[in-house]
Amino acid sequence: MANDLNSGVLRPGAFSLSQSGGLEYGSREMTFDGQDKFYFAKGDTINDDIQTGVGVFVLSLQNRDIEELKGVAQTLCDKDIQTGGPETYDPPARFNVVCLEEGKAVARDGSLRLIPEKFREAVFNAPLRLSDQAWSEGKKLVKLDFTTISVEHKSTHYVVSVRFINSGDEWIKFKTPDQWSGNTTGGGLGVAPFSKIGKMNPRDDWGFALAGKKLINRNDFQDGEIHLNPGDSKMLKFEAIPDNKIAKGEYDFSGVAFMRIACEGNFWNQQTQVDFRPIKTRITVDRDYPSTPQEREQWEKNHRAEMSYFPIKPGATFAEDGLYRAVRTSGTSRSLMLKPFKAGEVATTDDVRMYTEAASGTELNGQVQWVWEASPPTPVKQWSFDLIDGTQQFCEPGVACPRSGRWVPRVTVGDSMTSQETRYQLAKMVTLRRGEPMPAIDGTYPHWEWVGAAHG
Repeated sequence: MANDLNSGVLRPGAFSLSQSGGLEYGSREMTFDGQDKFYFAKGDTINDDIQTGVGVFVLSLQNRDIEELKGVAQTLCDKDIQTGGPETYDPPARFNVVCLEEGKAVARDGSLRLIPEKFREAVFNAPLRLSDQAWSEGKKLVKLDFTTISVEHKSTHYVVSVRFINSGDEWIKFKTPDQWSGNTTGGGLGVAPFSKIGKMNPRDDWGFALAGKKLINRNDFQDGEIHLNPGDSKMLKFEAIPDNKIAKGEYDFSGVAFMRIACEGNFWNQQTQVDFRPIKTRITVDRDYPSTPQEREQWEKNHRAEMSYFPIKPGATFAEDGLYRAVRTSGTSRSLMLKPFKAGEVATTDDVRMYTEAASGTELNGQVQWVWEASPPTPVKQWSFDLIDGTQQFCEPGVACPRSGRWVPRVTVGDSMTSQETRYQLAKMVTLRRGEPMPAIDGTYPHWEWVGAAHG
């Protein structure tokens, strides 16, 4: 941080209050230089409703503020300043102060968490007030933001363009996001529709995860680094697909960034972890996602992996429509067949008998929980008998396969309406791609039943 405490100059009355975000989140520092400058470094706006980006700001102080901050330093030099508690060490929260002892400047440090309650108001009130003022009115030494520029659909993917902006007085650099791991410690970047224009319900699921994705204009950054000079900005274009459903329309786009940056000057450490919200922008998405069978398969694969962690237990309520697979609560046996459920339905607590996924003729029999497998049969519009292509669960022989995956033949046996029953020909299960012809089936009223995507 820019202050004389780090430069070797001991100026009585100078102090710094800092709180680290640990390995995942950015730090915050408030520093008084002992004369007339107050510095505020904020590396974390991830949960801030107003502020965006990260930065370091400096205020030139008036007499009243100077005297108030000198009073903070005197409090930090009190002999009882570390008699509070309890102490915790993660993430670190420290103070540094230069005290005047017998006419000699002496550097002291300690834990913010060990400051007793009786001193807290005297220590924190003025620095917190001046931090807000520095952010809104101070000179920008370092300031990094990003914003979504456009979301454009291509044949098999979207191109998502974001812009990183340096509005401070010093350079900033960081690795291109295609090298990031996609998590909070290794670097994460995502943009998403925060709310649809005219709607009041904000979304809580991300639209496009960009870290680690293909950077289309990677050749613009030959050394793998983005270097932003003061006042500079750089456009990045990613090849990506949404990890959730999006209805076409106009949206306020938000997002999140977890990243490591380096910046000019002794403001933070030369490389630091920061996390922040972007500047919101209004973006038009010109088509639904998914809106083709191929996109639906793509989305279902991602959603199936995500939903595998959230099985619906006996007696619990289904959160969303879907075709669900039964899984024994007392083991790992899974059903072959899928059953449709609607959001709001309650999972049975009775025993369930269904063929196992191995298609060997054995059955799971007992209490089950349900895991989401795929979209249910979905009408093209309300009350229609026609289904959205790629959501079919049943199909006749001889037609084009409507849904890639595994299909099992089922036939009706019995001489009369009262004795008829449906049987599955498990040995004839096939795996087909959408568009391939459905094989013929011997038997009465033959149909194919879809039993899930082909794994592996």
